[in-house]
Amino acid sequence: MTIEFWPRRLLRPRDRSTKSQSKPKPRRPKLPITAGKAQQMLSAAIMLGDHELASWIDGAVKADRVIPRPQPEDLQHLKRRLDAVMEPLAS
Repeated sequence: MTIEFWPRRLLRPRDRSTKSQSKPKPRRPKLPITAGKAQQMLSAAIMLGDHELASWIDGAVKADRVIPRPQPEDLQHLKRRLDAVMEPLAS
């Protein structure tokens, strides 16, 4: 018969709830982005109800970090959609 000595840290039950419950880091593409990519991200933000993503896109458009490619009217369409989405709700 052999006697095994276990370290004390292995004898105590582990508490699984001590893990931090922080949000995952949002993945944002490098700026500037194309107008088509911004349209896709805005559509995803609308469907998911993600206000942070919509405000990030709005800030990128206001800072002129969105490139209209290949048609310049894509950027105007994106700005009209953003204005409709970002306007305050009627109380």
